[in-house]
Amino acid sequence: MLDFRAPLIPICAAAGLVLGATAWLAAGRQDLLAPAQQRLTDLRPSEGRRSLEGGAPSLLGAPLFPLSIGPNAVRDPAVSVLGVSRMPGRAAALVAIDGKPPAWLARGESRDGVVLREVGSGRATLDLPLGVRTVRIGETTPGAGAATAGLDPASPMSTPVASDMPPPGFKSPPPPASAPGLGG
Repeated sequence: MLDFRAPLIPICAAAGLVLGATAWLAAGRQDLLAPAQQRLTDLRPSEGRRSLEGGAPSLLGAPLFPLSIGPNAVRDPAVSVLGVSRMPGRAAALVAIDGKPPAWLARGESRDGVVLREVGSGRATLDLPLGVRTVRIGETTPGAGAATAGLDPASPMSTPVASDMPPPGFKSPPPPASAPGLGG
């Protein structure tokens, strides 16, 4: 039996080598990879911001956790949703950002740090610098005044914010008896 199979071994090895070389050459064709390479070359690198010293650009993007109080605080713009439009294949919202004239934003479009994520029935979901908010038609997000109300940029904690004050009519508890100079 071995006598009949012995001549087939070199023939099968040669046929496998020819098939492997053909597959390798077919996979290495440049025209198959041309669309993917073109898309990669069309991508633009992110614009690096110059460092304060004016040297090499900084590769840092937006911070993951933006400051909401203090001198370098990031604020949410005041955004009013004035209308929505939903059609097959397209959704948009009419928004006014920081008192500017209203403009239509398509889903996924960005303007002045506001990205329109979703448009629903009478509402729009917006991605703002400090988080995602859902705003109904006619409503306005609490904007610049809410995050920095009552704060002096020179000393951020000098003036308390209205939400830090006790409600009217609140009576604080008496001081402890062991406190020196406070009781009796």
